Amino acid sequence: MRALADFSTRAKLMVGFGLIVVAMALSSFSSWNGLARQRALQQRLYNDDLAITMKVLELRSAINRERVALLSTLVAGSTVQAGFGRQLEAEEGAIRALLGELAAHKDADQAFAADYARLVNAYQEYGVVRDNDVLPQVRSGQRAAAGEAATGRLQNTFDRLRTVADEIAAKQMQEARARMRDGEALVETAGATLIILNLGVVLLAFAKTVWLNRAIAVPLREATTVAARIAAGDLRADVPAGTSRDEVGQMLRALGDMVQSWRTVAAETTRGVATLTGAAGEILSSTAQAAASTAETAAAVSQTTATVEEVKQTSLLASEKSRAVSDAAQQAARTAAEGRRALEDSMKGMESIQEKMEAIASTVVRLSERSHAIGEITATVAGLAEQSNLLAVNAAIEAAKAGEHGRGFAVVAQEVKSLAEQSRQATRQVREILGEIQKSVGAAVMITEQGARTVAQGVERAAQAGEAIRGLTDNMTEAAQAAVQIAVSSQQQLAGMDQVVLAMENIQQASTENAAGTRQAEASARNLHALGQSLRQTVTRFQF
Repeated sequence: MRALADFSTRAKLMVGFGLIVVAMALSSFSSWNGLARQRALQQRLYNDDLAITMKVLELRSAINRERVALLSTLVAGSTVQAGFGRQLEAEEGAIRALLGELAAHKDADQAFAADYARLVNAYQEYGVVRDNDVLPQVRSGQRAAAGEAATGRLQNTFDRLRTVADEIAAKQMQEARARMRDGEALVETAGATLIILNLGVVLLAFAKTVWLNRAIAVPLREATTVAARIAAGDLRADVPAGTSRDEVGQMLRALGDMVQSWRTVAAETTRGVATLTGAAGEILSSTAQAAASTAETAAAVSQTTATVEEVKQTSLLASEKSRAVSDAAQQAARTAAEGRRALEDSMKGMESIQEKMEAIASTVVRLSERSHAIGEITATVAGLAEQSNLLAVNAAIEAAKAGEHGRGFAVVAQEVKSLAEQSRQATRQVREILGEIQKSVGAAVMITEQGARTVAQGVERAAQAGEAIRGLTDNMTEAAQAAVQIAVSSQQQLAGMDQVVLAMENIQQASTENAAGTRQAEASARNLHALGQSLRQTVTRFQF
């Protein structure tokens, strides 16, 4: 037992539970062995004894049916004798099949092998008498002799065959009952063995529980009591000395060393807490003053940052306005340049119009001159028409004087007169048209002269406007350049303000971080002071 007490806790648990597992394994093996033997008995019972018995009974039934079929052939008429013959052959086949099935059990049961040989010999004797003495006489129609043989020698062999079959069936039933009794005894033995083994496992588990309780639970309970007193602040508790070499004994010895160390630590902690509390108070006072100064600095930096932000917004607005003025000036310069180009195009158009008006005036003058020439030609044609008319009249007079010989000439004179009249009328119409054309040409000449003068005045005024627009364009260009310079200066000023704002934000962030660090230091000092007070209260709880 002393050697077991020095085992480790793991070894104790493994030994205790290992014994229980071994006992349970033995119990399980015993149960499995009993079940295996019971299963083997049942297999022998069902596969050998009962199977042989059932097949022997089926064989006996088949022999009886074959006997009935044979006797039926003796008394049946010729019409149904063939049917009984086929039934006789079928029963013989069934008997041979059953004998073949019974032959499969000879190797498993040597006693049955001898009985099977007796059964086969009895059936062979029965078959010899049936095939040699009865069936030939039945086929030859000698029913009386066949009946005598069937009730004589064949009946004797049949009785022996049936007796052998009954003996085999009875013997197999006795073996089956014996196996059933063996199975019942085996079940009772296995049950008793299992109960004994289970009781042994229970007793072993109980003994192991008591032993583990004394070896592990009791020392742990004592250690728990000491730990509870230590948790309550009583370091004066004495830890029971552990004598065993297992983990529990090691834990008790370590607990005793720990209590002694805690007593030393508690004494040193008491002295350190007093020093820590005084230093924490001084640090808290210094950090509180630094936090106040840092807060004032952060507030001043915040105000300066706000002022710089306002200046930045003003500069941003001025930059936007100067950019808008620059854009407007550049747009005005572009518009003036476009107006200048449009005016130059207009002047070129006016000069072209002036040239075309001069060409139209010269053309109208030439048209007037051609109209006068046409009038002179028309007057000449009119004079020729008058003369032709006079010639026609004179020709008519001469034709009248000539009489019959001048009649054809009179007709020609009449036609000439008619043509001269038509020419005169056409000439008069042409003269009227030419008069209207000359009036229109005169009006066109006057209008052309007025248009030429107007175009000349427009060209002169367009030239004056061009000079004014050129001056305006130059002024707008200079103004746009000045506006661009102003916008660039404003943008540079805005960039400078952005840098100033960024610098102030960095200063503000640094001030904020400094203030946060100071507050954190103040909080740490306050926590340190509170920790000192808490440690003082904690140390006062321990008694050593």
